[in-house]
Amino acid sequence: MIGSTEQRRHDEPEDARRGWVAPTPADAAEAAMDRAMADAERAVAEGTASDDQRTSVVRMAGARTHEQRREAYRSDN
Repeated sequence: MIGSTEQRRHDEPEDARRGWVAPTPADAAEAAMDRAMADAERAVAEGTASDDQRTSVVRMAGARTHEQRREAYRSDN
């Protein structure tokens, strides 16, 4: 939300809305990783996830940015 005048909520970090741009995969491998991450999150939400998918989603839960989530997912895959 570049140039937004939207006020942040008191419980949000100061940089929560400043200049956010959606992350874009740099190459085909990152795009494939993003699809695998989405598949894992969807499977967990639907209750059909494998043990590996559940573990990966739990590991990603502590990450703040998409890139951090990708790195957390990649760390064991």
